[in-house]
Amino acid sequence: MLHTDSGNAVIVAIDHGLHNGVNEQFEDPETTLANLLDTDIDGILAGIPFIRRFQGMLERYPGLTTIATIDQLHNSTFPGENDGTEIHHQVFSVEEAARLNADAIKSALVYGREDPAVLEQNLSFVASASERARELGIPSVVEPTLWGKLAEDDLDADRLAHANRIAFELGADILKSPYPGDPASFEPIVSNAPLPVYIAGGPAVDTDREALGMVKGAMDIGARGVMIGRNIWQRDDPASMIRAIGEIVHEGAAVDDVL
Repeated sequence: MLHTDSGNAVIVAIDHGLHNGVNEQFEDPETTLANLLDTDIDGILAGIPFIRRFQGMLERYPGLTTIATIDQLHNSTFPGENDGTEIHHQVFSVEEAARLNADAIKSALVYGREDPAVLEQNLSFVASASERARELGIPSVVEPTLWGKLAEDDLDADRLAHANRIAFELGADILKSPYPGDPASFEPIVSNAPLPVYIAGGPAVDTDREALGMVKGAMDIGARGVMIGRNIWQRDDPASMIRAIGEIVHEGAAVDDVL
């Protein structure tokens, strides 16, 4: 899936419109994508219709990794709102991702659900999509999270370790895991699931140092890179953030040096 000398990757997640509608600093999809492609990113993670719409732009970057999100999460029956509603289902096929020459598919595995039926459906489509992806020769990225209404701490390290292990057992080839906050709590996630692990960024943190510290801590424990969105395109200077993350991911640079 990766086309980098280091074997690691900086993947920018831009599938947020699929789940949330319009996002701050991501109001214009084409402009946001163009600005990202003009930097040194290694790939993008986006919904299948997004990839199809901008396929001409993406094809101008032959080394770019493209990961196709196949599921959708809604937290309300009204668009762009969050009242804790749990709607999560597979909306795109693995076959369509293959037709678009995607390098991988991605789906979320969400724990802490109030309604077990939502989790049951989630477990089923993650397993079946991963199986179908393997038949088509496409890696399956699974993102285990604690986003359900019953989850009081979405960075609970013990539960994330269990969730990532289950994602591996369901057929994931690559994991996109939240970073629990420090290297010691991230280590069991890496060691208990024998797969390449990338970190998710979550909501934009307060400072560049905090964002870069998260990346450095994960890489020091054995992460293979990042699949983050808001902590790049919602920062004051996304291009500089991408350069700084790239130096940590590909060269092992220290946070103070890239700052």
